[in-house]
Amino acid sequence: MLVFIDESWQSIHGIKVAALGAVAIRSSVYNRLSTAFFAMKQRLLEAEELSDKEIKGNINLSPAAFRRRTEAGSSHRLDAVDETFAILKSFRALTFAVWTTEEASLPLRNRTSTTLAYPYAELLHDLRRMMRAQQPSSGRKAMLFFDQRGHSEDLAMACAVQNYIMRTSLAWRRHFLQVPHFTRSAVSPGLQAADLIAYLAGQQIDPQHRSELGTYWTKVSNLGYLHPGGAMTRPSHRLVGVEKGRRGGSP
Repeated sequence: MLVFIDESWQSIHGIKVAALGAVAIRSSVYNRLSTAFFAMKQRLLEAEELSDKEIKGNINLSPAAFRRRTEAGSSHRLDAVDETFAILKSFRALTFAVWTTEEASLPLRNRTSTTLAYPYAELLHDLRRMMRAQQPSSGRKAMLFFDQRGHSEDLAMACAVQNYIMRTSLAWRRHFLQVPHFTRSAVSPGLQAADLIAYLAGQQIDPQHRSELGTYWTKVSNLGYLHPGGAMTRPSHRLVGVEKGRRGGSP
């Protein structure tokens, strides 16, 4: 299983919110998904290379894109988002998101190499629940992919994620490859999809702030991972904050 994770920071009505979006895609279909994604960008956005016309939440879902659709009857940027979610659905991708307004968690950065930021720890626990339910004895593992930020930031994230997986319990290593991967989002359909999810997740602090995004959040929700426990388990898209027994400290 390939899991792509991206971040978003926004301010809504003066409230700062940080969000993580993730999409899980089976490795056996990822090449075909990438081919479909590039074909879509060629057709709608006149992309010539996979890295052209990167799809990003703050651009493709901007107020200007919606004004364009209202005034001209269509918006290629919004059409690309519609088709991105259609492609994810056709390949049975699963979405995850967490967001927070807690001041200490807003940077989404790890204080030390042995301390994983709380929102990231929550997201990893959700991903582990998926892997435990879907791949209980297959030996298959999830590979984690992040957008490249910079050498020092990527190194700190790699150490924190690896330490969390290695030190929390032996069971974690049954479900994750312990070394995360970093790549440019411009050439990664998975990371571009995760960017859309993270952007939309941050807007859920006040869904009425930009009600036109509601249709797109529904698309995310419809692709959300549903644990076999159903309503008795926590949703794969949710607000996180100060909780008893919160995770993320040194294991």
